[in-house]
Amino acid sequence: MKVSEELLKELARLSKTERTVLSAYLDLGKGWDANSHFIEKESVRLLQVLNTEEKDYLKTSLSFLFDYLNEKKVKGFQGPGIAFFADLGADFTRGVELTVPPEPLLAVDDEAIIHPLALQLDEFEPIGVIMIDASGARILIAAGQTIEDIDSMRKKIHHLSKVGGWSQMRYQRRRDKQIKHFSKDIIDKAIDIFKEAGIKRIVIAGRNRMITALEQEFPKAWQDKIIAGVRWDLDTSNNEFLQKIRPMFEQTEREQEKNLLLKLVAELRRGGLANAGVEQTLKALKMGQVHILLISKGLDFKTSEELTSLAEATGAYVEFVPKENKTLTKLGGAGALLRWKIADDR
Repeated sequence: MKVSEELLKELARLSKTERTVLSAYLDLGKGWDANSHFIEKESVRLLQVLNTEEKDYLKTSLSFLFDYLNEKKVKGFQGPGIAFFADLGADFTRGVELTVPPEPLLAVDDEAIIHPLALQLDEFEPIGVIMIDASGARILIAAGQTIEDIDSMRKKIHHLSKVGGWSQMRYQRRRDKQIKHFSKDIIDKAIDIFKEAGIKRIVIAGRNRMITALEQEFPKAWQDKIIAGVRWDLDTSNNEFLQKIRPMFEQTEREQEKNLLLKLVAELRRGGLANAGVEQTLKALKMGQVHILLISKGLDFKTSEELTSLAEATGAYVEFVPKENKTLTKLGGAGALLRWKIADDR
């Protein structure tokens, strides 16, 4: 399982109990043995500050964590990272495959620590990819440092033969028809996959003519999700493709941040559906007013965690903004676009 909005909301909804909730973030680039050592070292530290009952809950939660890690190791999972949560009071355990290495963490609290998970989802949101050429197509999902091949279709489309006159025209019409039908088959399959994965952005890669054919066949609602067409060959490595498209997604992310900040400032100037500053933003989150939450990456971990957890619990969209952004910094490091406003909002 990879990070999703549904998972974040589920973690945020875990009710507070008297039991200890375990949150673990592990960087598998350091190796399985290094992570086992990290868990054991951090466990010793945690056990020193827990009462007898909490120690029992932690030890049981850690046994579930090690079971999950052993299962991943046997299956050959190599990372780059893993997150794991256990809330025995809610009979809940969940492991998550991460798409970039996390900052290692082992912690216990009365609720799950989800800020690092939300940050990954915002910065490395899964992207739907369709690669297509005359020899076939691949449907992939890319995120962070990983790319997953979901489906492949091999259906050779004949190249234009070197014959003249009417026979060449008939062959071209036949090939155009093949491309149209093949494109429709790919799109039908891709949409089913992308719907299930909650994909909001799509890249089409391949030869120019095939890219155009796919774009024309996509339903209008899905055409709006296409952010780029990239000339590419199916047989090129996944790592090369990730390097190729990463700047596009970074640019798209920065543009989204810019547009949200412009809207935030405009609403603040006219006293509209927005507020700014940690205190006012927390107040709005607790009342369920927030539609979109903007958090500076420069805020301290504890504040970011509180804001993020409240946002996920109340169904607000979270956008993390680079700490270098002066606009949000001047506003106190946090701001919110609101669903509604009450008369005494200040």
